[in-house]
Formats: sequence, structure tokens, C-alpha cells
Amino acid sequence: MPSLDPERWRALSPLLDRALELSDAEREAWLHTLRSESPELAAELTAVLSGEAAADHSGFLSGPLEVSVAGLELGAWTIERPLGHGGMGSVWLARRTDGRFEGLAAVKLLNLSLLSATGQERFRREGTVLARLAHPGIARLLDAGVGPSGQPYLVLEHVDGEPIDAWADAHHLSREQRIHLVLQVLAAVGHAHANLVVHRDLKPSNILVAHDGTVKLLDFGIAKLLDADGSGAHSALTADGAGALTPLFAAPEQVRGDAVTTATDVYASGVLLYLLLSGRHPTAEGCRTPADAIRALFDVEPARLGMDDLDTILAKALRKEPGERYQTVVALADDLARYLRREPVSARRDSVAYRARKFVLRHRVGVAGFVTIGAALSAITLFALRQTAAAHRERDAAVFAGARADAQIAFQSLLMSQLGDRPMTMREILDRGREMLERQYSQDPRFLAGLLVQLSDRYAELGDSKVRGAVLDRARGLAAAAYDSSDLAAARCAAADNLRTEGRYDEARRAFAGVDSLLTAAPDPDVEATCLGYRADLENELGNWKAADSAITRAIAVRGRLGHVDDVAYAGLLSTLAYTLDRAGRPRESIAVSKRAAALMDTTGHGGTVARTIIQHDMALVYVELGENVQASALLYDVLRRMRQADTTGRLPVQALIHYARAALFGGNLDSARKYFGVLADQAVADHNTYWEGRALFGLGEAEIAAGDLPAARRTMARFRPISTTRALRSSDDEIVDYRMLEALLARAEGDTAAARAKVVAMLRDNGYFQGHRRDLMRAGLIVAAEVSPPDSALGYARAALALASVDSLTATRSAYVGEARLVEARALLAAGDTARARASLTQAVMALTAGVGAGHPRTREARALLAGLPR
Repeated sequence: MPSLDPERWRALSPLLDRALELSDAEREAWLHTLRSESPELAAELTAVLSGEAAADHSGFLSGPLEVSVAGLELGAWTIERPLGHGGMGSVWLARRTDGRFEGLAAVKLLNLSLLSATGQERFRREGTVLARLAHPGIARLLDAGVGPSGQPYLVLEHVDGEPIDAWADAHHLSREQRIHLVLQVLAAVGHAHANLVVHRDLKPSNILVAHDGTVKLLDFGIAKLLDADGSGAHSALTADGAGALTPLFAAPEQVRGDAVTTATDVYASGVLLYLLLSGRHPTAEGCRTPADAIRALFDVEPARLGMDDLDTILAKALRKEPGERYQTVVALADDLARYLRREPVSARRDSVAYRARKFVLRHRVGVAGFVTIGAALSAITLFALRQTAAAHRERDAAVFAGARADAQIAFQSLLMSQLGDRPMTMREILDRGREMLERQYSQDPRFLAGLLVQLSDRYAELGDSKVRGAVLDRARGLAAAAYDSSDLAAARCAAADNLRTEGRYDEARRAFAGVDSLLTAAPDPDVEATCLGYRADLENELGNWKAADSAITRAIAVRGRLGHVDDVAYAGLLSTLAYTLDRAGRPRESIAVSKRAAALMDTTGHGGTVARTIIQHDMALVYVELGENVQASALLYDVLRRMRQADTTGRLPVQALIHYARAALFGGNLDSARKYFGVLADQAVADHNTYWEGRALFGLGEAEIAAGDLPAARRTMARFRPISTTRALRSSDDEIVDYRMLEALLARAEGDTAAARAKVVAMLRDNGYFQGHRRDLMRAGLIVAAEVSPPDSALGYARAALALASVDSLTATRSAYVGEARLVEARALLAAGDTARARASLTQAVMALTAGVGAGHPRTREARALLAGLPR
């Protein structure tokens, strides 16, 4: 081996590490690429590798050197046997042995030869990538750490399955069944893309199928984070990943060293689909060496398989240029689903003849009968002319729809290409996208209006009603100028929804005026369904459950007639249905529908999106209302964490803030409650929004009183008093926001029970309690009334609170609200000398409070102490 000076060796050393990781075939392909980029380095590296090969040939260290780590304990896991080896490391079967749980896992160990800074960073990055992903089609990251010898490890979900191509062949799957398998893969890849992760190494060996037919995507070892920072720390990793790619499944841009985007995984998915359908590679069939395969990648066009639309889909997925492919795996999956339903696909030019052929395939029997009598109708020329005119109108509409779809794809592609190398928040991405839309489509308002309406939805997910309103104002102006009734209706409905989120209900109702006439002039079922969903949201907040149920049921029916039941928009309608069910007093059904909506988001690759987080938030609210505060708090805290990641400017959505703060207050986490009520108050002041300022100050005052900080509470109450009579504030849908409640709590804390009772009773009277009105909002007031009243009255208030909290049979043992009511009931019974019934109430209180707020909550401890102190 030629001698090298230290400087030259520093340049060559990382390349040698990379080369030694690869198999012989992969190494030859990689060297071929290196020779074209740097012939001199390639020559020196080849010389070094030749020396290494000679040492191998001479038998240097050729004796048996079997290294086993069986029996090694890594955290809670003990390694049992090897599962496989790869370029980066080895994978071992491990069993959990800490005694807490039983289970198997796959432990991935980094090769000792790769314990360089670059090797360890790449391994760490794989763990970081997997930690972002939570999808049933992706092997989960269970744990990670560093072993006793300093060797990093990842603990992954163990998948007992076969590679996807082997499994499909072994089970003799039909064409349609193989497509369904690929659709599972695309759902998992789509989830990764939604979290800004590109896999870059999709191939059969990285896609296992379990015994039940479930697909699991593995090995994110060379995955790329699209928001990786621009510090330069990842530059070596990116090159390293490019070297470790599998040539037969690499996209042209990967081999060239060009930018990697989501379209890169689309190409690999196309290769996978082609292989599963035909049993051969689309371009490398007959190639003997990796170098030949790489040349064919650029020179050979995939042969058609004689499968009509599938050939068209494959051709688009396998285009050499990334910009000419499907830009998202969701778009590819949509066309495959259309193919399975025998509907027109987007990958080909639409035509009347093509649509007619698809109609015939879907309705063979009816069409056959029509053909039988067709000759008798040939003389009806007028009918034929009318049909021709309708076909032209349909064609024009299809052309426009196709052009708009192309504009959307182009926008998404452009946005992804602008992400750069540093982390970008969701807000930055949206602001960049808004700027690009205005620049790209300012001359064509037909496209720009619709795209702005869609963009406004993303601002809604961030809770930014101000920017959303500005975007929608612009969209309405463009749609009006273009005489586009459909876009104008969509913009008006979205604007009405934006007003709803600001608590401006009367204005929201007025904004809906005229929408029906616009949709009559230009029927658009998708816009109609969306508008109905927004109407349902408004009616829900106004307490008009029947109107809300009617609107959301119609919206879901409209989407159902279109067959659009497997996308994000449908999941959004399911979320609204869940909210409506909850408001109508059917919370368990609501949770079931929310879980269905969340699962739909996960399976369509949107598990990491803000919209999915909102569904989780709304499901948590149902748990809040049921008094299951432990579950609610965990979900709401995760919502806040996700929202903070989406917008690192420090601004958090008001709904997430208020509900987590209230859950923290009820759960006894007073520091968190004060912090987040304060954050909400500051945001509301900056936004000049007295509604949310009032909600925040009311909660902050409660938290300060509960914490015993009475001077701070008085200062907060002084701020709250001037805005406490706001009409919208008093009509909040989830609590009575009344100054007298704070006065009652403060008086109780100061020991003045008479004053506390007078204030809380007056509040209950003004809200109709003594006139027979019973609403969930009164529960907190009734508890306070029970705690400051004589035994007889206290017992009545406690049982009224218990009745409101007892939503169903499950709440008796799960709801902290039930437990709290049982506790104050028991106090009243003890004061009246009824020990036997007090014991029964306390027993139930302990059970419900432990489940609802935990064993360490002050209410739980008090109930347990009272129960323990009762005479036997």
C-alpha cells in the first residue's frame, strides 16, 4: 500500500470507513460514482483497498474470530441471539428481563469499527428519526442507550416477518393484493414524510410483512431529516448516507448526489411496486454488475407490463427527473386506490373516452343492457347533442381541476425544495409558502384563491386567527374578482369559522349568509361538506346540538356519496362529529369516533401533523368532562409539546392553553396552571382579545387562590373585574366565568364562609339553578356551595354535583368529579352524624379520585384519611 502523508490520510480515512461498510457489489457501484467525481481520490482508495484485499488473501487474521454478545445486559434487555448484520452494525433478538414486563425486541448495535464521531452521530440520528415517528406501519423505537463498553444501541420493536417480495410470492398474492401491500407501505412512508423524514433506502429487505399481513417498515439508518440544521455537522452524514444506499433501489438524483426530496422515496416505491407486479427490476434486468445497473438507471426506460392504468402510474412514479414524478406518496397512493376502484387516475390525460371506459368497467351489467337497446335510440340527435355539450363542460371542469391539482403539487414541491438545511418551524414554512403563492400565481386568481383558502387552514391549526383572517380576506377578494362562486363560498365559510374561534358568534352567523346561494350557482360537494362542518362547529359552541348534528351528518353523507372517506378532510368531519356527540351527552361514543379519526390520520401519513394533534386535543377534552383527569392531562401536555414544536416563536394555540391549564388546576399542578394561564393572558393582551384575556385571568385567579397566594389573586381579580361582564365571556361553553366565583373562593380561603356562601349562591341563582336548570357548568360552583354551607344544604349541593358528574356507569369508579362530590357528600353526612353512609361515600370517593386524579392528589389523600379515621 502506498504511503500517505497525514493530510492526505485525513481526506482518505472517512472514505475508507465508508467503503469498508459496504458489500462488494455496493462498494463497486459507490467507487464508480467516486471515480467520476474525484478520480485521484478514487485511485488512492482503490490502492488501499487492494492492500486490504491482499491481506485477506494471505490469511491475515483469518482464523475463527467469532464475537458474540449473547447474554449481554443493556438496560432492561438481555441479548439472546443474532438476527442479522448490516453495514452499520448488527441486530440481535433481546428479551426484557427487568421483571416489569415480558417481551421481545430487536437490539441494534453499532459496529465497533464505526465508533468514530461520524459513525456515532449517524447512529444517534437514526434514533432521533425513529423517535419522531409513531405509525403502525413503522417498527417503533422502544429504548436507546450506551452499553457498558461505550457501544451505542437502539432497542426496536421486534417484527417477526418476511421481506415483502418473499411474503407476496409465498402467499401467491393476486395483483390487487400486492397493490394493497404497497398501499400499506405508502401509508407508513407518508407518515415519515409528514414528519419531514425521507427514508432513502426503501427495498424489500427493509419492509417486512408479519404473519397477519401487516407491513412494517424498518431501517432508518440513512434517513434524511428535511429540517436538518445548517451547521455543517450533517454534511458528512449526508454523503455517508449517499454512499450506503442500495443501487438497485436508488433514485437517479441519489446516484448523482443531487438534493433528496420526498420524490426520492416515490421512485423507490415505484421500483418496489414494479418488482412485486412483474418479478423483475424496471431498469436493471440482465445487468451483471452494479456499474451496469447504474448506467441502466439513467439510460433504460421501464418496459410496460400491459396493465393499462398501472403502467401509467408506474411510468409517472419512475420518471428520471424528480419534478416529473408524483411529488408525494399520498398522491401515488391515491392513484393506486383509484385504480383498484376502477376510477380515472390522475397520472394520465383525462378524456371523455377514458372516463367512459372506466364507467363501463364499474357498471358492466347496466351498460350491457343499454347497448342492447342502443340502436333504437340512435335517431335522437338532440339528446346526443346535449350529451356532447355536457361532455365538453365536464372536460373543461376536469381540465381546470387538473390544472389546480398540478398547481397544488407544484406548490408543495417548491415548498419542500425551499426548506433548506436548518430547522424551520411550521409558521416559517407557512409564511414562506404564502409568499411563494403570491409570487407564483398572482396573475391567475382562479388558482391563488383556492390555494390561499387551503393555506388558511394551516394557520387555523396554529391558532393564529389574525393571519388566517388576512389570508382569507385576500382569498375572498380574488374569488370575487374571478367570479368563482365555489372559491368564494369556501373562503366565506372559512372566514365564518375564523370568527367563531375568536368568540365573535354573531358575526360568524352573518358570514355564512349567502353561502347557500353561491353553492347553488356553482355546486361543489367538497366545499358544501366543508361549510357544513364549519356550521356544525358554530352550532356546537352555541349549544344548538340538534342543528350541529344535522349539519355534520349531512356533511359526512356528502363526502360518503363522493367516496371521499379516507382523507384528512373526512377525518376532520369525524372530529366534528365526535365533538357533537360529546355535546349531545354521548361522550363514550365521542371518544370512539375521535379514535377512528386519529387512526385515519395515522394510516394516511398525517399522524405527526397539527390536524392530528387537534383531534387528540378534542379527545382529551372529553376525558376532562368525564373527570378522567389523569388521561386528559397526559394527552393535553403532549398536545402543548407538539404545538410548541410546530411554532417555536413561543405562541401557543389558545384552546390548547386554556384546557391544559384547567386540567393542571384541577389536577393540583398549580405551578403549571399559573404558568399557562399567564401565557394565555399575555397572548390575549397582545392580540387585544378580551374574551381570552378574561378566560385566562379567571383561571389564574383560581390557581393563585388554590396556591394560597392571596395578594397575587387580588391583583388578578382587579384586572379581571372590568372585563368580567362581557357577554361572550359569560356564555363560555365549558365553565361559568363569573367574578363572584373568585370572590367566593377568596372569602373561603380567608375563612369567611358566610360571604363565600352568599357569593356562590347568587352566582347559581343568576344562572338558573334554583329555577330548575341543571348544567355541567354548575358543578364547580355546587362543590364550593357544598363546602361552605350547613350540613343539610351541603348534602343537597353535593348530590346535585354528583348527579351532574354521573354521566354513565363508568364514571362511578373513574371520574374525579364523582369522587369530589362523594367526598363533600361524606363530609356533610359526617357532620350530620351518619357514619355508615359516610363510610360508603368515602369508599367510592377514594376509588373514583384515585382513578381520576391519582393517589397523590390532595382530595384523594383527604378522602383516604377520613375513611381511615372512621371507627370500625
